[in-house]
Amino acid sequence: MIELVDNLIQLAAVLSGVFYLKSRRQPYFLLCCFYGCFGSALLYWLLYTVLVARTPSVFYVSDIGWISSFLFLLLLQYSLAGTEERTSRSRLPWLALLIEIPLTVYYISLGDVLYNLIVGAQMTVILWLAIRGIVWGRKHPERDRMPFCRVTAGFVLLENGLWVSGYPWKGDTLANPYFWFDLGVTAALLALLPAVRRVVRA
Repeated sequence: MIELVDNLIQLAAVLSGVFYLKSRRQPYFLLCCFYGCFGSALLYWLLYTVLVARTPSVFYVSDIGWISSFLFLLLLQYSLAGTEERTSRSRLPWLALLIEIPLTVYYISLGDVLYNLIVGAQMTVILWLAIRGIVWGRKHPERDRMPFCRVTAGFVLLENGLWVSGYPWKGDTLANPYFWFDLGVTAALLALLPAVRRVVRA
């Protein structure tokens, strides 16, 4: 499953890179960087677990890759949001804090404090911006922002579901919800590319 995810991410990275080379648009470059960092971190983790046959409690190489990928996703969100959206106000984005803070505390209780604090903060901001974009997109449907914001919010929620379902491990069977969340994350990652294209073309 993990190898399949990595291959699909690499394919999406290549496609986004092609779109960037053709159009020279910044969003495609940021998306390519996001896919590249995410896929590289996943590949390193996969190779380590295959060669060493265990998952370390602290894994700085992959952690740096995932942190970098989330940073590029944040930059992508910012680059696609116009001035009007950035200055819009709504109470709904506060849901991001209500969702992410308890989860971050839970992750810290299980693993590395610094890594989980950084990722928790990143996920909070990503979800905040996604919810704000959804609220703003409802008022301005002509901008075609809704698919991108929904996919981004879905990615954050599915990633959290993936992490939560991994503790404790429930076995290598389809009854384990981890594999279904993993499939959902893959779908969200691949859906980012057409969603970004819609915003760029709008």
